[in-house]
Amino acid sequence: MTSSAQQGPSEEKRTAAETPLRALPAFAGTPTDSLIVRHFAMHLPGDRRSLFLSRVWTRRMATVLCWSGDVQRAVEVVARLVDNGVRHGIPSNVPAVEVQLTLTLATDEAGALVIDVADLNPAFPDFDAAVRGERGRGLQRVTFLGARVSRFLPHEGRGKTVRAVLPPGPVDV
Repeated sequence: MTSSAQQGPSEEKRTAAETPLRALPAFAGTPTDSLIVRHFAMHLPGDRRSLFLSRVWTRRMATVLCWSGDVQRAVEVVARLVDNGVRHGIPSNVPAVEVQLTLTLATDEAGALVIDVADLNPAFPDFDAAVRGERGRGLQRVTFLGARVSRFLPHEGRGKTVRAVLPPGPVDV
């Protein structure tokens, strides 16, 4: 588990390229309008155990981050994203010792919870159709829970990251 917090006046002048969780390729858009304040990351096994581990960890970390939104909603969003990562994000040619997902929870200056699930498969055919519920219901359910969903490829390494941003406070569904 890692943590970082931005502090001091020089930190306020960071650019998007210097803030790893905000640096996105052009096709992904900007899923959060504010700079990341704090974040925690966890590596998960690329199998069904990751669902339980991610739910427990998310409950704890959303509290540690002092996020003011509905923690149970956040747990459900994480579970859907992790489940998708386990089902679709691990190519068959990846050696067993490398099979993992990375879950990151962060808060931004606006108080939103930024949830990233990184997997090892860069492909995501028909992402927009998946968000609309035309290719399964996982990402559609995430949007019904109040999250804005996007995806992007990392600047380094392989795979992709699916991001969900939940606003602070109560969300009407």
